[in-house]
Amino acid sequence: MKKKLILKIIKRTPNNSLRVFLYKWLLKYNIGVNVKIGRSLINCNNVNLGDNVIIRHNNIISCDSFSVGSNTKIHSGNTIVGKSSFSIGENSRIINDHFLDLWNNINIGNNTWIAGRGCQFWTHGSIHTKKGTKDLGINIKDNVYISSNTSIAPGATIENDNLIGLGSVVSKSILTKRNIVAGNPATVIKQNVDWRENW
Repeated sequence: MKKKLILKIIKRTPNNSLRVFLYKWLLKYNIGVNVKIGRSLINCNNVNLGDNVIIRHNNIISCDSFSVGSNTKIHSGNTIVGKSSFSIGENSRIINDHFLDLWNNINIGNNTWIAGRGCQFWTHGSIHTKKGTKDLGINIKDNVYISSNTSIAPGATIENDNLIGLGSVVSKSILTKRNIVAGNPATVIKQNVDWRENW
């Protein structure tokens, strides 16, 4: 049975347990215990989902490798597509209607939130993509909160314990910890702040 047909059947299957079983049995995805997958498309060469992962309805996930840590939730309407790999750690969240371009890899750490709606992550650029001279992947580390409508440019890294404010454009890496970051282009506006306690 061709993969495209299998994916259509799985997506339309009304029962979560059956969907998970079909992903494991027909496509050989590695799926932990107590995983819930809504009516979403997951079309990847390699899939690893930890325990208690939740992927809700209407997500489009198509890439080489897709890895989700335990207790992480991906809510509805997200698009994660490209030829490269995506990973997100444990106890993290991707809320609704975000777009993640996987021309190069995207790695997201533990306890990190892509919050609200409308964030865009881009991992390609015309010159460097053609020449292959620069790593344009995005690396978001642990305990980062990314607010709605944030855009992240190719090659950016965001260090641990940072909060990115609403509508920010992260055009270069944020390599220090415990900051409030905002603006276009995004800059550090407050230092030595633990957003989890003081925001």
